[in-house]
Amino acid sequence: MKHSFSIRYIVGGIVTALLTCLVAFYVLPTQAATEQDITAVIQSHPPIAANTARLPASDLPHSQIASDTACRLCHQDTEQEVIFPSGEAISAQIDLAVLAGSAHGSMAEDPLACTSCHQPINNYQQPHEPVTADTFRDYELEQATNCETCHVQPHLTSHPGPETENPVACTDCHGSHDVLTVEAWQAGEGTEACIDCHLKEEVPLVEASQLTKIVQAGLFTQQTDNSYCLACHSQEDLSFTFPNGDVLDLTIDEQALHDSVHGEGNSWQPLACTDCHEIDSFPHEPVTVESLRDYNLQQYPLCGRCHEPKYDQTLDDSHGMAIAEGNQDAAVCTDCHGSHDTPVPNEPRERISFTCEQCHSTIFEEYASSVHGDALLSESNPDVPTCINCHAVHNIGDPTTAMFRVRSPELCAECHANVELMEKYDISTDVFATYVADFHGTTVTLFEQEDPNVETNKAVCYDCHGVHNIKDPDDPEAGIKANLLETCQQCHPDATANFPDSWTSHFKPSLEHNPLVYLVELFYKIVIPATVGFFSFMVATDIYRRVRLRLKG
Repeated sequence: MKHSFSIRYIVGGIVTALLTCLVAFYVLPTQAATEQDITAVIQSHPPIAANTARLPASDLPHSQIASDTACRLCHQDTEQEVIFPSGEAISAQIDLAVLAGSAHGSMAEDPLACTSCHQPINNYQQPHEPVTADTFRDYELEQATNCETCHVQPHLTSHPGPETENPVACTDCHGSHDVLTVEAWQAGEGTEACIDCHLKEEVPLVEASQLTKIVQAGLFTQQTDNSYCLACHSQEDLSFTFPNGDVLDLTIDEQALHDSVHGEGNSWQPLACTDCHEIDSFPHEPVTVESLRDYNLQQYPLCGRCHEPKYDQTLDDSHGMAIAEGNQDAAVCTDCHGSHDTPVPNEPRERISFTCEQCHSTIFEEYASSVHGDALLSESNPDVPTCINCHAVHNIGDPTTAMFRVRSPELCAECHANVELMEKYDISTDVFATYVADFHGTTVTLFEQEDPNVETNKAVCYDCHGVHNIKDPDDPEAGIKANLLETCQQCHPDATANFPDSWTSHFKPSLEHNPLVYLVELFYKIVIPATVGFFSFMVATDIYRRVRLRLKG
């Protein structure tokens, strides 16, 4: 027994000496060449504990996965190759310095072991299981699926997925043993891979100088949020040219978007790009329309999904009817409200009229010089009417119809029959009351009550005062009083110079205004009641006398 024990002891010593020589021959030169501390690597990856040996490798922490020292010893300095059935070959050599500096290397916050990605089969012993992929590409796609072990929800990508004929795998962009960190991507590294691949596949790509800006703007997100869309659409000089030559500016002002009514101040919630556009991937579906106007007409119905009542009104108003009849120049939602920079439409209030000016510039010039427009545009007067006070907003009617004409005095009455409002500007409400009481106003009122669609040739407010160019009646430059005869002759062509004198204007007769009419009216106000009262008294006393005589017999 002692002899047998001595032999085993001697053999064990020889084996130990050989292993020591091998370690000195392989490990020490490698340590000098790669500046890797193998001892530290071994200590940081202890062998699998006995109670976890049977657990799947994917369920084990990195520190519990079997040491990858053996992997490094073989793959750092080898001339071996992996030969695929297709005849392709790849080198089995790994640059440990590159691996250490990668996002998964020893310098990372949470370094990975080789077996973290290359799942251990039979403890990943040498020789390994033979490669089953027929081609190198099949092998790349097979290995790239290991990324999903940790990256359960990878960032969005517009590249074709595994279900397509030519998929793009994680490793195509990020590499395998030389995976760049997020900071490196943000600094502009890695975009060479994008450029090289797109040139090789002849797939159009944005300018190389913009790629880093796009990455920094938030292209690599986990969901299709605004930052994903703005990663591209916040870049300058981004545009699309339609077949007819029209150019659409695709650059979105991010701050203007956030400041719009749909942005951060939205009382409901800030809208995402996809709430309106329903586009969650790139490249987008190709644009099929021929011109920019066709595109706007194609897109504006999207507003109706949130603003349905207002959108429905526009379909029947003068603009909507014009669109239905083929007039593509008629205004739609985005023409008035904008798209990505939608402001509060009435802040400041003069914004309303400036919006209408975009199409109705000639009328706007008349309005701007009127008593109403001047007060609004130069003084920001909150009381004077804007375009929408007379024409409405989303249910704009045709102002040339008989109904609009007959009902136009009601528009003026909204302000000029308002006692409280008129007192602020020392304007008498008699202006409207006297019109309604005279021949013109009474006739128009009767027409409205009978049938507002029947035309009338009786004067309404704007026949005398103008429509958009209304002036102060006391303004000598306006010439309203001086041209009164000409105004009357529009309807009364035979009117002579004294014809306007028969009109008491919009003042109730008084000692100051039309004193003769006032005195005559006062005379009748006294005489008529007195006469009626006197004869009523006479009749009453006569009845009393007759009744009394009858009672006496």
